Amino acid sequence: MIRLWLARDTGTPIQEQLSAQFVLGILSRRLTPGEKLPSVRALARQLKLHPNTVSAVYRVLVERGWLKRRRGSGVYVRQLDFNGTSLGSAEAFARSCFQEGLARGFSLELLQQAFIQLAYGVKLQHFIVIDPDPHLAAILAAEIGEALGVEIPFASDIDAPRILNSSSCALVTQASAKNLRSFEAVDSKTIRLKSMQDLLLGRERPPHPVLVAVVSTSPSVRSWAATLLSALGFSDQSMLLRDPLEPQWCDGLDACEIVAGDVLIAPELARHVKQNVLTFRLVSADSLAEICALQKNTASGSDR
Repeated sequence: MIRLWLARDTGTPIQEQLSAQFVLGILSRRLTPGEKLPSVRALARQLKLHPNTVSAVYRVLVERGWLKRRRGSGVYVRQLDFNGTSLGSAEAFARSCFQEGLARGFSLELLQQAFIQLAYGVKLQHFIVIDPDPHLAAILAAEIGEALGVEIPFASDIDAPRILNSSSCALVTQASAKNLRSFEAVDSKTIRLKSMQDLLLGRERPPHPVLVAVVSTSPSVRSWAATLLSALGFSDQSMLLRDPLEPQWCDGLDACEIVAGDVLIAPELARHVKQNVLTFRLVSADSLAEICALQKNTASGSDR
């Protein structure tokens, strides 16, 4: 299933955004023929939408021939004949553009972003999150992408040279900014992370001893969590710092009174533990606001 992003502060209706992403997913083969889509209620719950909105999108895409509804089973991606005329020349042309773009070395994410830009009449800033810890880069990209309503690519500083170009704006933490000095032609902006004071605001150590677990694929996040918990007065024996890429990573989590995960692992974590999972975020609110403002300024400038 493709990752879906919704921008709620634009003039583009949610139904159009959702339909466009499904169509692009089918054209790019990120959604494969015969793949079952989430139920109306499951997708509505995931995207925090009214079920009628998702139902309307599915209905329109079924009518247009992109999806197929199987009674009593659900909605599936339809096997499409791009060589025929059932979809019309516009869809066939779009697919040929995707194929040519892939052949020229563009990623699916960049091609999807470009198609969405054209469809919405908005020129999106080409942000890329870069960090020596690729797992941290993925987490930061997810947080920023959620705020912008688009999918943000990410890379380690080792992989950055093959991804960055003159139109890129590299988003980096203060600790990794020095690694971009060799890319003089690339614009960059520093991602400010939440301070210790921000993270501790409104939080107090429980009055009685408890076990607390922090789950993340990022070693940087796990190290940060250990520092934070120590500042709150937790001993090493009361912390469980887990990497979900390791075997038996969820063993013992049910014994913890507090379980927290980053934005990428929290949904998966919630399926493995009985407790409510806390989702922690790393990017500061003012840094998110600045990146969003830069995005809007770029978009408004393209309309002049």
